[in-house]
Amino acid sequence: MSAPGSLTVIGGGLAGSLLALELAERGLAVTLVDAGEATATALSYGGVAWWAGAPGPLGRLLRQAPARWRRLQARHGRLGWRGCGLRLHGGGWTTPLLRPPFAQVDTAALMAALPGALAAAAVEHRRGRVVAPPRPVAAGWQLQLEPGGSLVTDQVVLAAGAGCRALAPALPQRHRASWAGVLALPASPSLPPASSSPWQRHAASRRIVQPRHWQRPSLEARAPELAEERWIVDAGFAPRGKGLLLGQISLVRPGLDPGEPPAVAVMERRLRAGLAGLDPVLAALPGPYHQVPVAFCSGGLPLVGPLGDTAGLWVFSGFGGAFAQVPVLAPLLADVIAGLADPGDLAGFGVLPG
Repeated sequence: MSAPGSLTVIGGGLAGSLLALELAERGLAVTLVDAGEATATALSYGGVAWWAGAPGPLGRLLRQAPARWRRLQARHGRLGWRGCGLRLHGGGWTTPLLRPPFAQVDTAALMAALPGALAAAAVEHRRGRVVAPPRPVAAGWQLQLEPGGSLVTDQVVLAAGAGCRALAPALPQRHRASWAGVLALPASPSLPPASSSPWQRHAASRRIVQPRHWQRPSLEARAPELAEERWIVDAGFAPRGKGLLLGQISLVRPGLDPGEPPAVAVMERRLRAGLAGLDPVLAALPGPYHQVPVAFCSGGLPLVGPLGDTAGLWVFSGFGGAFAQVPVLAPLLADVIAGLADPGDLAGFGVLPG
């Protein structure tokens, strides 16, 4: 049974973990339920684009992201935040632009550090998959776990990314899911000295390379209008641990269900073809292809706040630019859940689910 004020966060990626840390800091008894599967967080470039938010209050809030990451590391230890060079290409593959100093959260370091940070914050980390929507009971909410039976808790936060709709079918229709894939090289590529790759120096210097104009946001914005599946490749790369994440391919299908995973061989072939337009040498590098479902919101604003009129059920999902949005929105939602702020405080950012 639950203890008074107990709260369960479903989802062990960036959103669920950072929110759990914020809730624990406010004195709540927090359980984090994690299915233990590959997450979008683990395959993200981790760029903290605090300057790339949409105009308006949320865009202005994102400017606090670097300070939030520094605070998180001061409190919880190294989480992978680091200064990082950024090289942009756009208007043609041969017209690169160099931005001022950038920042990245190395997702390999982050995922390795989070279990220890959660344990030190007294967050109970429970492995298991929630297999049905939370069911209201007299003591709060009952979650059916596999394995592990059931869990009763006073409040529930859905932070399971693409898995949120299965747990809350009534989520607003702007919350959707795509399939995203990358090549995950376990070590930095070792290219011969005579390599014709113009990007070798940037990979060796641990810089992020990405398009000046990402195609994925425009594809996600068109999601409600799609009559058939569409895919795009955003060519680039980012350091991850001792290795490299290479390329990003996104596939969006009509409707709210992302469907079965697309064929790996087909997606990898498309990804490598898109990368070849940037650099044929990098496109030919051997490395395993990985893909995961990724939550997004077609309007560009995530869902943050109470879900419907039912007390004790919350959602924290659908982020675009998650490494800038999550660290600044998690403290605001934690304040609301802990009773330190009013849900209306979130309304000005356009993120309330209602």
